[in-house]
Amino acid sequence: MIEEYKHRSELANGNDKAVLLEKLLVLQAPRAALAQAEMDAHRRGYHNREARLYELIDFNDTFVSAVLAQSRERLDDFVERVHAAMSKFCASQKTIMFSDEQLEAIVKGLSREIAMYLGARQEGFGVSMTSRAEDAFGIDMVVTDPDTHKFLNIDCKTPSAFRYRLDELEKEGRITTEQLLKADQDDFITVMNRQNNGSVPVTILCVRPERLGDIVNFRFVDTRPLGVLLHYIFTQASSRR
Repeated sequence: MIEEYKHRSELANGNDKAVLLEKLLVLQAPRAALAQAEMDAHRRGYHNREARLYELIDFNDTFVSAVLAQSRERLDDFVERVHAAMSKFCASQKTIMFSDEQLEAIVKGLSREIAMYLGARQEGFGVSMTSRAEDAFGIDMVVTDPDTHKFLNIDCKTPSAFRYRLDELEKEGRITTEQLLKADQDDFITVMNRQNNGSVPVTILCVRPERLGDIVNFRFVDTRPLGVLLHYIFTQASSRR
């Protein structure tokens, strides 16, 4: 049924697409909740970790797609609506459901990415989301300046995750202490991410509330600070499509 609803949602538009994606999200909930429970219980790894991680990633991709397909009016109660539907479906399948804490963490994390996507579009940039299931470089979205055709491969981070990643990069010798301090001040840094035989520039961006403002219903209350930050990053970038 999951594969069937994936196919149907790809062909649909408008409200039909929103409804199908919402149903797909509910269908994916049992295996995603189990995957999350196993990930939480075995943080140091286990034999089927990659398969479970893919199931959780697939759920997150569907969540983002479902939110972006909603009308503004239906976004107000989206989380409560799908939470109730997922809980009911998991109970009917006699499987575990996400805990309130687990679902809150997922929603909060994805809200930042969705707000970035919608905010960048509001500020006049071209934006396309990447599929986590297909992307190997840690890219959440690609933002394009329509005037210069420069583009940024964006990896969104919370302030704590951003600082942790900077520390990792410094320990790995990929950035200097000076670069770390500048990135901490600028709230972004661009590094080359390598996978197999390929490499791409990835801009790790800190979604800091003090700089970009609050997020309500998956949107920044004011998108102008994000526009200012993106314009500044583009002045530092040299990548082109």
